[in-house]
Amino acid sequence: MAALAPQPSPPARVPLTVSLVFTPRSAELSDATRVELDRLIKNISERGLRQVELKSFAGNGEPDSRKVSLARALNVRTYLIDKGVKSKIEIGTFSSSDGNERVEIVVPNT
Repeated sequence: MAALAPQPSPPARVPLTVSLVFTPRSAELSDATRVELDRLIKNISERGLRQVELKSFAGNGEPDSRKVSLARALNVRTYLIDKGVKSKIEIGTFSSSDGNERVEIVVPNT
């Protein structure tokens, strides 16, 4: 009786992760940010992904950092929705301890 060869495991599915950099104290989407978002939107659509997580960071202990962080996340969310993303979008806002002004977008494999 012949032994069966082990079947190769399917490649591990890695979540999509994108980091968008913002100007300090600004929630405006730059042209470069829009290009990166458009690339992500295409990938979300092609893969049929159902969940998007936005983790927005602002300030470095500045009083309005949470407001700026929330405004960034909402602007990114609005852009995604306006471009037809139907995925569930979760938002988290944080004060940046490292001074990096950004929105991290994580699309888990759902």
